[in-house]
Order: sequence, then structure tokens, then C-alpha cells
Amino acid sequence: MSDGWSSKKAFVLASIGAAVGIGNIWRFPYIASENGGIWFLLPYFICLLLVGIPLFMLESGQGFLLKRGFYKSVEGSSNLPFIKKHIRRLIGAFPILVSTAILGYYMALTGWTLWFAAKFLLGDAPTFTLMSQNFGSIVSYLIVFACGYYIALKGISRGIEPATNVLVPLLFVFLAGTFVYSLTLPGALDSLASALSSSPSDSLLTPRTWYYALSQVLFSLSVGYGIMFTYGLHLKAGRGIAGSSIQVAGADSAASLLAFFTVIIISGAIGTAHTGITLSFETLPIFFFSQGLIGFIAGAAFFLLLFSAAFTSVISMLSHTAKSTEFLHPGYKTLIAAGVFAIGMLSALSYSPMQLTAFGKPLLDLFDFAFGTFLAPFSALAVVFACAYLLPHHKVAAAIGIPARYHAAFAFLIRRVLPAAFLLLIIFSQITGLY
Repeated sequence: MSDGWSSKKAFVLASIGAAVGIGNIWRFPYIASENGGIWFLLPYFICLLLVGIPLFMLESGQGFLLKRGFYKSVEGSSNLPFIKKHIRRLIGAFPILVSTAILGYYMALTGWTLWFAAKFLLGDAPTFTLMSQNFGSIVSYLIVFACGYYIALKGISRGIEPATNVLVPLLFVFLAGTFVYSLTLPGALDSLASALSSSPSDSLLTPRTWYYALSQVLFSLSVGYGIMFTYGLHLKAGRGIAGSSIQVAGADSAASLLAFFTVIIISGAIGTAHTGITLSFETLPIFFFSQGLIGFIAGAAFFLLLFSAAFTSVISMLSHTAKSTEFLHPGYKTLIAAGVFAIGMLSALSYSPMQLTAFGKPLLDLFDFAFGTFLAPFSALAVVFACAYLLPHHKVAAAIGIPARYHAAFAFLIRRVLPAAFLLLIIFSQITGLY
């Protein structure tokens, strides 16, 4: 394959860029805070080891072996011959449909981070309310859309790899800088000590906590959509995939932990229990603005961090969509791009003076619920079924560098544990309504 990763390091950096996104910065801290605090890491790491890392290996390993897009690989599979071709096509298309729809509104969210970063760099005091009262975020969304497609269309070697080689290290520089700044705030060490010294709670024994741990692993590692399948097929050598998966999971977890402690400390300094979007886009900007020049620098760094995290994830989803649909007529590709643009624009306009809503909720929230929450476990189940049953799986372990003595354990994980985990995730979310 002419257009591929120049090295293992390039693949790892791009995979980290795909994995580390907005969810690490705002979703992980509040999920952890509400489900046992620091002790949430126990179920999180168990799910990471038993589900997240094996699925990363499986996706990228199958991509490396087959050297075709996810849809075409599944369509042309020969295992389980009783499954009709139109069913295989549906299984192959479904994860791509879900990730492409997520791409649309995720671009709108990325536009928000760019708008806030620009405001801080220009010396203004941005808030979420102010953003919703003008169309500035629409302009930033258009910039994200244009730049994302430009980079993705240039391919791996001339577009995605150079971009992630710069953005991923910057992401960790901004994250570390924001954490160091948080340590200078009043009561920082007390907040940190309180988080580290908390006692294990009964929540560790509840299915709800394990549901959120598994869903966070799926959400955070960008597995279950076929994205890693696409990144894997561009590898020139596969034997380093097993080690690379550990590196990516480690970097992703480190980003989540740094974000968790940073948010805990800043929330303590502000004296607020706000987390998630409310903290990131309303409370924090006001706090940074009140801190003078150092606050403006910290605010700019924080939102550049969010933008770097979000934009590298945008690039990975765009690459996946482009590779998975490369066989289509150019007219259909244009329609897909128009669909992505429409979802993103409607999402951006739902938090603008137009306030586009449906069923009493902003359209962005509805898109996120439908594709990012409700359908995501079904997408993961489709990817697991395709990679572990429809596609030949017996060569994956050897190809990605797993020692022979662990091949049976790997087969058990991908063919028994992964399907069971996502089936339980789907059943539990349907019964409890937690999604």
C-alpha cells in the first residue's frame, strides 16, 4: 500500500489522537466523580484490560491483515456462510453510519472549543451563554469542517500523520500545563489529597458503575466503530500492534487521569460542583477571566487543549469514513459529505440565536443521544461480531505480536468476553434507561 504510516511511532501518535478526545477532558472527570471517585479507576481499568485493549488489537489487527476498508472486508467475508450477503453488508455499513453521524455533531463541538480558544487569545471573556447568542461558533464550525476534510483528503502520509505528529504532543503539553496551573490555586493540595484519600464506596458493587466504566472505555478509546480497523490497514508491519495498543491505552488513561485531577482541583478552587459541559464552557471561562493575565493564558491553554483533543478525533473519524466509502461513486461521496455537513450545521445552529430544537431538546443533544449514546454499543457489537466471527480471526494474534502461549486467551477474550460485555451493556441500558 503506497499511502501508509511511516513508522510505528506515527501509528501510535495517530491512534492516541483518535482515542484522546473531548470525552477524556470533561466526560471522564464527572463520570468518575459520580461513581466512586478515585475508586472508579478499579472497574475502569478492569474493563480497559478485558475489553478495550483486546478490541483495539482485534480491530487494528484485522485491518492490517485484510488491507481493505471495513465495509468491503465484511461484505466479502466467507465465515458463517448461512448469513446472507445483504446482512453482511448491513453489519459492515452500520458502524460506519454511526461514526459518520457522530462526526457531524462532533465537528460542531470542536468548533465550540476553537471559538473559546480564539476569544481568550483575543483578550475577550467568552461564556457559553455569549456563544449561544451569536453566530461566531458557526464560523468556527466551518473552519473545522474545511480543515478536517482538507487534511483527511491529503491522505495518511501528507495529511493525517503530519497533523497528529504536531497536535498530539501539543495536546499533552496543554494538558500538563493546565494541571500545573491548577496546582497553584488556593486549596489545590487539599482537593488533591481529598480525592486520593477517599474510601471505596458501595457504588463499586453496583451494575451502574460497571456500565459507566465499560461505556467510558468504549467512548474514550474510539473502539467499536471500525476506526482502528482503518488505521490498522495502513500499517506496513503488524507485529507491533499488541505493544502499540498498550501504549495508546496508557496515554489515553494518563490524559483522563490528568483531566480528572485538574477538574477536581479547579472545581474545589471555584467552589462549585459543576462538571461536564457546564464546567468547561460556563464556569471555567468566568473563573479564568477573573484571574487576570495568568487566567487568560490558562484559559487559552485549556481551550487549545480541548481543540487539539477534539480535532485529532475529527481527523480519525474522517479518515475512517473516507477509506470505508472509497469504492463509491463520487456523487455518493459528495452526498455523504453533505450529510456530515448538515448534521454539523444543524448541531451548531441548535446553540445559536436560531435555537433549533426537536421534541423540546437542541438538535445536537438529540444527535448525541441517538448516535453517540444509544447506538454506540450496537455499533461495537457489530464490529466485534464482524472481526471475531465473520472475518478469519485465527491469524490475528500471531500477526500483531502476541506470544503463542497467549493465543488461546486472546481468542477467548475476543470471541466470548467482548460479545458478552457489549450484549450486557445493551441489555442493561435498555432495562434501566441509563443511556
